[in-house]
Amino acid sequence: MPEFVTYNEQRWHVHTVRVRYADTDRMDMVYHGTYAAYLEAARVEMLRAIGWVYADMEVEGVLLPVVHLSMDYHHPARYDQLLEVRTHVAESPTSKLTLACEVHAEGVRLVSAKVVLVFLDDASRRPCRPPRGLSDALREAGLVAPSKPSPRH
Repeated sequence: MPEFVTYNEQRWHVHTVRVRYADTDRMDMVYHGTYAAYLEAARVEMLRAIGWVYADMEVEGVLLPVVHLSMDYHHPARYDQLLEVRTHVAESPTSKLTLACEVHAEGVRLVSAKVVLVFLDDASRRPCRPPRGLSDALREAGLVAPSKPSPRH
């Protein structure tokens, strides 16, 4: 499976995960909270794919906590399904990193999500800019959504 795909005119990073039995609930569906872990794994692998290891960012003093997570559930995932977790950057990074994510199985979108993270300086615990070069790496990989023109008044 390719690591990057173009979908709806946007380039996405793709992380593949197989649903484990432990990920499911009594109804034989992936438990809703499990999707947050899938999104986190995909986010870490997206950064790794463009040459940025999250653990290295922490060592350099930059943390990236989630401050907002919203998900819409369209269809359930089931035990042993192979899922594609697709991620791209929805807005140019500032002190925030806003990601659009989707989970697909067999060509069907199961979940759509928005994740907002904040770059924090570890020493001060205050928001900071992204590490030098990260925004450029995301753009070079084609993962930053094109800016939408401002409406004219």
